[in-house]
Amino acid sequence: MKLTLLTVALLLSPLALRAQTDAMPPENKAPMQDSMPMKAPVPPSHQVIINFQGHTTTLTVEDLLKMPQVTVHVHNEHRNADESYSGPLLSDVLAKAGLAPSKENQPLILHSAVVATGTDKYYVLYSVAEVEPGFSKGQVIVALMKGNDLPDTEGGAIQIVNTTDAKPARWLHGLTQLNVVSMNQN
Repeated sequence: MKLTLLTVALLLSPLALRAQTDAMPPENKAPMQDSMPMKAPVPPSHQVIINFQGHTTTLTVEDLLKMPQVTVHVHNEHRNADESYSGPLLSDVLAKAGLAPSKENQPLILHSAVVATGTDKYYVLYSVAEVEPGFSKGQVIVALMKGNDLPDTEGGAIQIVNTTDAKPARWLHGLTQLNVVSMNQN
């Protein structure tokens, strides 16, 4: 029986892949399961830089811990688990940068968005009104604690967690920057 080069390659490719996988260090091997693959931990963040109206405000983890803390209980659809997170409201963090809720700021709040960026360059978008308790029943927090401990390395020390979304697609690990963009037309 004559084997072609293509047939030999096809027969040997699973063996080569298996040998390559076996040679990998255990920490680089993905778990073999039917669920969503595990994402690598993001680099930890140690501060949040807020850009608003041409001004920059930097808040460290210590600064954020000094702010009033809120605990939210959420269902993490990715893990199919109920979890608790604590930290200041995102609206309170934005107020530290000058976007405090007031009658005068109401048009600005209604016509602005905040782009949150993580250390892994993943970013999410929120309208400022949806993070402001005066306009929304949901809560968006800058999470510093998971359960009773600091977030695990997957959380990147500072996270964004919200109570309104069905899936945690707009949760953000390793929060490092908040950019407020206004659509206000004067």
